[in-house]
Amino acid sequence: MSHLQTFKLTERDLRPGCREIQVEGELDLAVAVQLEEALERAAAECRQILIGLESCGFIDSTGIAAIVHAHKQANLQGGKVAVYAPSDQVLRVLSVTGLTNNGLVFDTVEEALSHH
Repeated sequence: MSHLQTFKLTERDLRPGCREIQVEGELDLAVAVQLEEALERAAAECRQILIGLESCGFIDSTGIAAIVHAHKQANLQGGKVAVYAPSDQVLRVLSVTGLTNNGLVFDTVEEALSHH
């Protein structure tokens, strides 16, 4: 049995101006560009972007860089990027990189939505 998960992005608008991007599988160098493209599309159309990581089993520096870049760009444009429901393994990586300290990571989609 292979532990390699297939990577999948699911995008949907939760409400006008707010897009959710669900990340499934392993977010690494091979697929980070797909997330970057989805984030760029979302940023062009939405002020608030939520990135769901509950089904993401692994994230590396390229995945984190894509999220950080989107976060900085959104701040410049008066928008918001938030990450929610990371798995324990992903949360550890986010903690080590300091992302949990800057109001970017939330436990649930509801918390992320209510944070402006």
